[in-house]
Amino acid sequence: MRFAKWTVIIIALGLFCTYLYNNYGIINTEHMTDVQIEKKVHEGKNYYIYVEDEKLKVKDKNTWMLLTSEKQYDLTYEWYGTITPYIKQINQTGDHDTVGGGH
Repeated sequence: MRFAKWTVIIIALGLFCTYLYNNYGIINTEHMTDVQIEKKVHEGKNYYIYVEDEKLKVKDKNTWMLLTSEKQYDLTYEWYGTITPYIKQINQTGDHDTVGGGH
């Protein structure tokens, strides 16, 4: 009886740790190409865009202000756990210029 009780506790603890690792330990990344912004939202100090029914946080106000719904974008976003996905990289579709200097 005692052995079965400890086995159940160890299995439950293992499942709980696996759940925490999968939801909070792994950073998920997704890339979208040739997408159009459906709408832009400003909530307090947070800036969001909606792309294909997905709410994405834009961390930089200046970047958010430059985005328009008339253009197509390639973007990469990340999330982990239950946080709102945030944009990691965004570029206009077909714009193959790199940011920064070069000779």
